[in-house]
Amino acid sequence: MENSFEKFKSNKLSFIGFRHKPTEVDFGMVRNTLVGRKQNSYKGDYGQVLVIAGSMGFAGAAYLTTQAAVRSGAGLVTLCVPKEIQDIMSIKLTEAMTINFEQSDKIGNIMVKSNCIAIGPGMGVSKLTLNVIKNTIENADCPIVIDADGINVLQERLEILERKNNTIILTPHYGEMARLTGLSIDEIKANKVEIAREFAKEHDVIILLKDHRTIITDGEVVYENSSGNSAMASGGMGDTLTGIIASFIAQGYEPLEATFISAYIHGYCGDRLAENMFCVNATHIINELPFGIYEIIEGKV
Repeated sequence: MENSFEKFKSNKLSFIGFRHKPTEVDFGMVRNTLVGRKQNSYKGDYGQVLVIAGSMGFAGAAYLTTQAAVRSGAGLVTLCVPKEIQDIMSIKLTEAMTINFEQSDKIGNIMVKSNCIAIGPGMGVSKLTLNVIKNTIENADCPIVIDADGINVLQERLEILERKNNTIILTPHYGEMARLTGLSIDEIKANKVEIAREFAKEHDVIILLKDHRTIITDGEVVYENSSGNSAMASGGMGDTLTGIIASFIAQGYEPLEATFISAYIHGYCGDRLAENMFCVNATHIINELPFGIYEIIEGKV
């Protein structure tokens, strides 16, 4: 049976009925959504995040995702990586715990306790990645944020998404979205709102389609992020955003609002830094997160 994206390729008028003006995500909207911390709270009030990421040569992606979850306020964060890079991660991550793929009992125990799982950054396109994605989708009862190679292994295997037990958030850039849909990057750029919205609706997921004006949609409502700049055009930014989204879901925000909040905060921190920097990398964003979030909550500009 021909899906909507195959129809689109044969008839570019098929999406006219889905024209939709997005709601802009701005400072005021995010400030009104964010909640400050109660005086008598403790780490258990801010949720647990499980990050499944990394491979040999791509340990940095695992580090950035995990550290972003830590720095944006999650109560407890655990990183699961291949055994050969666990020691490296344990040294780099002083505020997060680490386990490896061979510790199946520990993974299962942490998964049960987790409020959100972030999966995919730096894992590589492999049978192992596909199996980990399938097992996580089938067994996790909490929301899952899927990025990078976690998205790439779903190419032509989108039926896996139907096995979910909770909300899934996919965070593709244009190349990854092209692989998911079979459409060209140019077609997606020209119709990004309609394609993201229809994909989300058809597969019952949340889509965050990365762009200089990032689109966030659950298939019904559509948001367009207003923050961010070209100084942020560097590797690791997507890994960082994945960690932020997982953190805010774990802290108790609904998945859709956590996704648009995170997109704005990510770009807002980049905007603050770009006032005095020619280029901004992912580590700069991570270090800026607590200050940027505080500034938004306090309403200071």
